[in-house]
Amino acid sequence: MSDLFTSLWQFILATLVPLLGLVLIVALPVYGVYVRWIDVPRKWLLARRTVQVLLAVALLCNAWLGVRLYLSHSAQQAWQDGASVRASRERFVLPQDFVYGELTIPAGSLINRRDPFDKGEPGRPLALHGLEAVRFAQPVQVAGVWASALQTVPMRVELAQDQSIGPLHRFDSASQSWVPNTVVSALNCKKGQIALFHVPHIAYDIQAELDKPAPDGPQARFLPSQWLFRNCEAGPAIAVEPVPPSS
Repeated sequence: MSDLFTSLWQFILATLVPLLGLVLIVALPVYGVYVRWIDVPRKWLLARRTVQVLLAVALLCNAWLGVRLYLSHSAQQAWQDGASVRASRERFVLPQDFVYGELTIPAGSLINRRDPFDKGEPGRPLALHGLEAVRFAQPVQVAGVWASALQTVPMRVELAQDQSIGPLHRFDSASQSWVPNTVVSALNCKKGQIALFHVPHIAYDIQAELDKPAPDGPQARFLPSQWLFRNCEAGPAIAVEPVPPSS
């Protein structure tokens, strides 16, 4: 019930009040022309007090519209002013080792991330939630394989060296789940190939985290120990965008 009331109130403030102000600001001058220059029998006139009230309502509604436009412009300007700051936190070289879930990412790694909650405020602490891709400064073990880079969606891991990877998993249509491959237990994969994994869903309280950034640091939902290896294949190297030039 409270959500319905909140939505209704927001609709009134965002739509009905500005619309009423625009209607009155047009209607009142038309009424003035009607009173001053239109001469008809039994002319219909508003009471003086009613006209004063309508003028006051029009002024208040249009003042509110002006406030909304100003706030919208200010927010847009702040977003534009923070563009370079946001870019510096979306593509950057990690200044120090950082623990992200089960993974320790070494300093000097190139990070790509996207944070919808970042408005470009200066001085925000280092964070990796919204991680999209990383090219490691040195080979890192991820889900039991030595990796030079990884991409999170879809999950792809670029191999840093030749290595045998197992256990291999396959999808079982009967049980509708991933199970160990009993025919082939491991694959010999080459440096530069892409290892593919099935990443199980990690349950969490969606309502509790609504409109909040995902957990970061050691609490991040990044658990390579749960990934299931399913294949390695030749493919394009993982694209990690470089650090933007300084403005």
